[in-house]
Amino acid sequence: MKGKNAFLIFSILIFFVMFYFLSFPVEPIKSVYTKVSVITRESSSEAIVNLQQGLEQAANDMDVEMSLVTLSEQNNAQEQQKLIEREINSGAEAIIITPVEDKELKSTIQTAIEIVPIIYMGSTIQDTIVSDVVLGQDEEMGKELGRKIFVKGIFNKKILLLESSPNCEAINQRKMALLSMLEKRAKAMIRQEFDRNVNLEQKIQQIEPDIIIALEPTVLDIAAETVQRLQKDNIMVYGFGMTTKTPSYIEKEDITAAMIQNDFNLGYLSMYAAMETLHKIEKKEEGRIDYAFVNRHNMYTKENQRKLFPFVR
Repeated sequence: MKGKNAFLIFSILIFFVMFYFLSFPVEPIKSVYTKVSVITRESSSEAIVNLQQGLEQAANDMDVEMSLVTLSEQNNAQEQQKLIEREINSGAEAIIITPVEDKELKSTIQTAIEIVPIIYMGSTIQDTIVSDVVLGQDEEMGKELGRKIFVKGIFNKKILLLESSPNCEAINQRKMALLSMLEKRAKAMIRQEFDRNVNLEQKIQQIEPDIIIALEPTVLDIAAETVQRLQKDNIMVYGFGMTTKTPSYIEKEDITAAMIQNDFNLGYLSMYAAMETLHKIEKKEEGRIDYAFVNRHNMYTKENQRKLFPFVR
């Protein structure tokens, strides 16, 4: 009987203790992670594999909850507008974006900057004010590729330049620098606007170029695949950047050479800039976005492996 009374008293005490603590409002646990959204101009993750690794490494190092968004259609400015609004409404504390040159997107960004920090990554929109800008060396890469091709000899050569993404400032810088080195020195410079509707195989057969140059990685891969399919081993294929397929094309010399920038560093430094703007990091990260002229003969040097395969040590 005494045991039953003791148990009853103990149960009543537990009830009152629980009631006492539950009567106080419970503060919600705040996340230790900073929410940062990244909006690219690409529609495929294959074209940003090293960039993504750099962003993810930085997010891991700096306790960032990162949302990385690719587009349903490459360079779709209207989609970027909607994504900026969506990410802000979803609680993004900062936005990193590779912007497309567009009047309405420019207006959206200038409104959004009043709410969250905006960081440009790899490209800009002219006459806009944002929190920070992290850029590669596109003009320098264009001149360097032009020099490398020129040294190989172009006086009697026909060059087919595949122009793409005209509303991307970085791509335009590559193009203009490249043309300044080659346009008046080659036998012929044929500038072809490229998109998915262009029959590249037919164009190559019509023009019979000696050299093909692509301004961005997805187009470079398509050029390599087309030349390979046509079995035109005499055509030299050059370009900028890399996808997951590019190293194998270089190794087989379907791509003669490519200017490859350190996209891992571009991603890492862009995330660092966002965190610095949010005052989550005190010291400025020192680093640079270097690049290299990569071909079959030098692709496995220590430095070039780090650009092709960032986690190779």
